[in-house]
Amino acid sequence: MKSIFSHVKLYKIVAATILVLVAFAAMPEQAKAQGGKRVVQLSGFVTIGDSLYGVSSVSVYVPGTNRGVQTNQYGFFSLPVLTGDTVIFSALGYKRETLVIPKTYPSDSYSIIMQMQEAAIELSEVKVIPWATERDFKEAVLALKLPDEGRTAANRNLDPERLRELFEVVPMDGNANSRVFNQQQRIQQQNRHMIPTISPFAVLKLLDMLKNGEFKKQ
Repeated sequence: MKSIFSHVKLYKIVAATILVLVAFAAMPEQAKAQGGKRVVQLSGFVTIGDSLYGVSSVSVYVPGTNRGVQTNQYGFFSLPVLTGDTVIFSALGYKRETLVIPKTYPSDSYSIIMQMQEAAIELSEVKVIPWATERDFKEAVLALKLPDEGRTAANRNLDPERLRELFEVVPMDGNANSRVFNQQQRIQQQNRHMIPTISPFAVLKLLDMLKNGEFKKQ
């Protein structure tokens, strides 16, 4: 009886081995090539441009897989990848960066310093108004009726006679006084250094009057 159970157990082991060999032989060529890749521990530091400031919460992942991490508060990360993988570095407000692990990379570790470049994002203009459309807003403005008291005060303040009276009575402020003072200083400097000009025709006429003795006759 013991011999029969031993033969049954051996038969099960042989059958399981055959099933494994058949399953491996039926695997596609791409799956076999996947097994030929080596595991590499990718570690690094993500910075802003050429500075030494680390960028936190940067997504570091391999597209099409479930392998990915985020940088810590100092900008460091560590992620296991395979040789030949393309690693993406992505973060809000920065341009996306790409790193390709060489297929023939010989070491088990890969260390880098990834420099992220800031991306300027210009948002479209947003208008916030208490009306559904701009047309409704224009109609509401045109239909607006100002109270008579406010209209009377506006007309009184814009009266030319009233403005002329205020111009003569209200004193100048500091800016106006400064402008007038500087203008007067410039005029004085110009008058001080200005060379008087005499018309040459007037000089000739004066010489003729002296020759004719007109000044002696007078």
